[in-house]
Order: sequence, then C-alpha cells, then structure tokens
Amino acid sequence: MSSSNVPKRSYGVDVSSYQSENTNYPNAKFVFVKVTEGTGYINPKASAQIRSAKSHDQLVAGYFYANHSSSVAKAKAEANYAVTKAKALGVPLGSYIADDFEQGDGNYVYESASANTDAVLAAMSVIKKAGYKPLVYANASVLRNNLSVSRFVKNFGTCLWMASYKISGRQDHADFNYFPPMDGVAIWQFADNYRGCDVDGNISLVDLKISSDNHQAKSVKKAAESLSQHPVVRWDIGAVAVVSNSKGAYVYTDSKLTKRESDKLKPQGSLWQVFEIKDGAICVGKNQYMDGRAVYIKANPIAYNSDKHAVAKIVFDHTHALDAPKSDANKVYPLKLGSKVEIQGRVGRFLRIKEEYHGKTVYVTGNRAYIVL
Repeated sequence: MSSSNVPKRSYGVDVSSYQSENTNYPNAKFVFVKVTEGTGYINPKASAQIRSAKSHDQLVAGYFYANHSSSVAKAKAEANYAVTKAKALGVPLGSYIADDFEQGDGNYVYESASANTDAVLAAMSVIKKAGYKPLVYANASVLRNNLSVSRFVKNFGTCLWMASYKISGRQDHADFNYFPPMDGVAIWQFADNYRGCDVDGNISLVDLKISSDNHQAKSVKKAAESLSQHPVVRWDIGAVAVVSNSKGAYVYTDSKLTKRESDKLKPQGSLWQVFEIKDGAICVGKNQYMDGRAVYIKANPIAYNSDKHAVAKIVFDHTHALDAPKSDANKVYPLKLGSKVEIQGRVGRFLRIKEEYHGKTVYVTGNRAYIVL
C-alpha cells in the first residue's frame, strides 16, 4: 500500500530505466517514476518500480520526458500519452505527473520563453484534466531563462520541480545554503547521486498528498473557511489582490469586464500581483483584469518606502540574520522557518531587523523573508 501523504522536508528519488526495479532507497519517502517519453516510449521498468514503491509505503508519482519543445500540439499529445500509460501502470489518480522539460533527446529548450511556457502549460492542463496534479521539472537555469515561472505559479500554484546541485556527485543531505530562491517550488532536486546510489535525490518543500476528488473538495472548503487576511509577499511586490469571493473570480481581457479570458474561475484565496486599477477593475497582468468586487487588495508600503515598518515571515529554512546588507555578509544567528520578525526599513532587498543584536543592526534577505500584509 503506497503512502498518500508525505510531509514537507521529506527526501525522495526519481527513477527511470537506468535504475533498479527496487525503489527502496535510504530514507526515500516518495518516488517519481518515468512513465513515458514522447508518444512512443514506455519505461520498461515502470510497472515494477511503481509496485516496489507501493510495497515500501512510498508516495508514487510519475513524469514524462518531453520531446515537445515549444509545440503546444505535441505537448498535449505527449501529456495525453503519459497520463493514459500512468493510469495503466498504476500511478494513483490524485498523485503528481510532471512534464520533464530539459535540453536533449528530442527536446529543444532555446525557443522563446513564452512559446516554451505555452507548451508546458498545455501539457499541465491535460494532466490536471486527467485527475493528476501537474508539475513542471526543469533545472534552475531553464526555469529562469527559458520558461516563465510567474505564469506557472499563476495557473497552478506551487508546481515547480527544480533541479540545482551544490556539486555533481554524492550528496547525502540537502544543503539549503545552496538553494536558489524561486517562487512556486514544490520539490528541489539537489543531488544527481543521492547517498552514492546513482539516483537523483530530491526534497519536498511542501506537503505532498495524493488526493481523491472528495479529498480535494474538502480541502477547497477548508481553504475558503480560513481565508487569510494577511498574505505574505516578496518585498518588491507593491500590492496584491486576494480572491475573496467564495465561488472564485474570473479573469477578463479588458477593464470593462466584457470578455472572459476563459470560463475557469480562479479559486478563493489565490493571490495576484496588482499593476493598476482601471475603470474599477483590478489589472493583474497584461490584458488581465478582475472584478474589484471579487477580490480584496493589500498594499505593501515597504515596496514604495524603504524606511517603512513591517513584519516579515521567514519562508525558507536555513535563513540567518546577517551583519550587513550584502550577499556575502556574515551569518549572525539562525531564523526559524515560519517565525516572524519586526522590520524597520530596508536597504535594497535586505530587510533591516528592528531589534539590534549586541548593539548592532542586523538584516535578513528579502528573498528568504516575505512581508506580512
């Protein structure tokens, strides 16, 4: 019986035909199994690897190796092929399927970021429609330069599976001092040789859950009941709109709200960066508007005035107070994940902690501590 719930900061692996059929790797609580590549290849070990993961009480998920490059049509076809085979091979519905988007073996990542993102989003929509949770896998460089992270996060929330290695070679543990800050990361692939087992090592940054339709409905209801009035945002985000309507909110293509971008409602509680207010509508992107009655807006004064007071929440583990507002500053003391600190102004992206340490001012980087609105 496979696990259906893995807490954040759990280790896991991803396997293909290059690895053993036995997925019982040290301390691995979840396993991503390669199921397909393109529209004509099935991993010959996938069925056995999925059975092994289930027998070792590991959360089972899948991925397909993209050959679609920037083609939306190919991306949809490959995703359809992947979800069909994933179901047949035993990847549980409600689990995760990732579009593995990397250079090589029939895939080309150096088209425009916009076109690449269109293709991956199309694949992710197919995955979601099939009853799985979509992720996109890529290395940090591809995510930054060849894809649009903000569009993934806007459409699918925390959905990135990012690869970035401190070193190439054996690593037994994830060193978060080397984690490259990026919004929307659900899983960090930190090693290409986890514990010397010749398998990629991953760590979850969020709870991983296999959800049935009933479970998902309960989750949405709970989110609606506990809608946060204090979202957290990066220091340079001037304002956000939070969907407050219990039924969700539509995105329109004009400020007069005459044409919907799609018939899909954006869920209650989702956050959108505010760019302007026009004709009473909230501009949340290029040619994207929301009805001002369906959202509430929270402003971030410290984005506009570097001397403002604020409260910051530590959103990444292994965060430290620093002795200077610069990237190579010395670490002074650790700041616990989820804790909050009072801020009195900032120097660029470095937030000035109000409470001095031994009579000296200390800072925390705004990439690891977000402002509570």
